[in-house]
Amino acid sequence: MRSHILVMGEALVDLVPGPEGREAVLGGSPYNVAIGLGRLGAKVAIATSLSTDADGQRFTTALTADGVDLSYSAFSDAQSPTALVEEGTAESGPRYVFTLAGTAFDTPPALPQNWSDDLRHIHAGSFSALVPPMSGAVLEAMKQAKGHRSTSYDPNIRPMITPDKDKARADVERLVALADIVKASEEDMEWLYPDLAPHEAMLEWLGLGPQLAVLTRGAKGAEAFMRDGHMVVPAPRVNVRDTVGAGDSLMSSLLFAMDRDEALGADHAAWTQSQIGKWMSFAVRASAFTCTQKGSNPPRLKDLERR
Repeated sequence: MRSHILVMGEALVDLVPGPEGREAVLGGSPYNVAIGLGRLGAKVAIATSLSTDADGQRFTTALTADGVDLSYSAFSDAQSPTALVEEGTAESGPRYVFTLAGTAFDTPPALPQNWSDDLRHIHAGSFSALVPPMSGAVLEAMKQAKGHRSTSYDPNIRPMITPDKDKARADVERLVALADIVKASEEDMEWLYPDLAPHEAMLEWLGLGPQLAVLTRGAKGAEAFMRDGHMVVPAPRVNVRDTVGAGDSLMSSLLFAMDRDEALGADHAAWTQSQIGKWMSFAVRASAFTCTQKGSNPPRLKDLERR
C-alpha cells in the first residue's frame, strides 16, 4: 500500500480509570493521529514499534481495520509500553505515568532509504520524536522531507519523560524549524516557555519557519497563527466524557481536511485564511466529538456529517 501521509511515533496502552478499575485502551498520540486519519478516509501509514503480545496484536488489528498501512512499522517480542492515565480537567487534560524501558518502545522502526514519490506528508509527534531510540529517525525524516513533501509536528509534551526543559525546548525547536504545520496545547507552551504567554510563544515558533501554528485551548477551542494573520475558532458545546485524544483528533482531522483539498505536499499552493478557517472549523468539531467518547475514539466522516 502506498501512502499519502506517514505518521511517526509511539503506540502504547493507556490504562484509564473505569467503573471496575483500570481499562486497557489503545493509545499514544501518533497512534491516535493515524487512527483518526484512517477513520476519516485518508491514505495513511504509521512508523511505530509494536509488540507481538496480546496488546500488540490489538494494535495491529485496530490499525489494519481502519486502513492504516503498517509496512513502515517494527515488531518486537517485548511487552507493549503502557501509560497510566489520571483524569484531568477540560483545561489541563489528562496526566500520564509511563512504562517504556524493556518494552517494544526500545525497538525503533527501520525507515526506508528511498521514500515513495506518493508520500506527500510526514507527521511526527510526542515524546518519541524527542528521546531515543526513535528521535534520530524522526529528525532525519523531517530533514529529508524538505523540498520533497510537507511536514507537521506536535510536541505533546510529557515532562516525566523529558524533564530537562532546556534540552527539550532546543529539541522541540529543531523540529519546529523543519515543520510546515505545528500544533501544541496551552499546557505544552506554558511548560516550554514559562516566561511567555502561549500566543507569544506561538508567534516565536512562526519565526522559526512554519507556515501555520495551531494552539489548542481545551473547552475554549483553538487558535491559528499565520504569517499574515490570526484566527480564533471556538469549540462547540458538547457533553464531555473525557478529553483523552482530543488534541490528536484535532491534528488528524486538520491534516485530513487539508489533504482532501490537495493542500499538502511540497508543491501545495499558498494557504489562504479562508481555507485555514474552513479546515480549523472541521478540526475543532472533530476534537469536540472525541470529547464525547470514552478514551481516544476519533470520529468517522459520517459522525461529523450527522452533526
